[in-house]
Formats: sequence, structure tokens, C-alpha cells
Amino acid sequence: MPDGKNTHFIIDNRLKINYISCMNTAVSLDMNLLREAKQEADQLHISLPEFCSMAIQEFLKTNRKSSITKQLDTFYSIHKVKIDDDILQAQYDLLNEEDW
Repeated sequence: MPDGKNTHFIIDNRLKINYISCMNTAVSLDMNLLREAKQEADQLHISLPEFCSMAIQEFLKTNRKSSITKQLDTFYSIHKVKIDDDILQAQYDLLNEEDW
């Protein structure tokens, strides 16, 4: 991010984050989304900026997990992995003992 330049990024079609590299932040939100966020923040007894920070952190965490899953899926689709028969049998035995 270049120093002193105003720029933005879009999380989804309702949330656009504006920022200046000196750490000042402005956020433009859809009014309905803003009302929902404010109601949730009030119910949690936290400020709206704190709620927004938590929401963005959760969004990033979820996407990282999704990215890791996609990478593992790609790896295992290319590399066929054989599970040891004894380990596989032990897993089946444990499943049979579980109450579903």
C-alpha cells in the first residue's frame, strides 16, 4: 500500500472499506447492513467499530480455512494416498461403537 494514498477494497457487494496508509479508516456500508450491524453490536454490548472488526476477523478466518481445505482437496486429488489397512479397520471399529 503506497504511503499517503487513499484506496479501498470491497469485501462483498455491500461493504467497501476505504483506508489511507497512515491508518485512518472510513467505511461505507449499505444502510440496511449498517442497521443490522448496529443492532448486533448493541445486543453484544460492544461498539460498532469493534463489531465490524470482529466480523472482518471472522470473515478472514473462515476464508483461510476454506482456502486450506481447497489446497488439501487439490493435493489429495493429485496424490492418491493409501491408508494402512490396520488403521482403516481401527477407524471402522470406532465408528461401530458410536451411538448415532
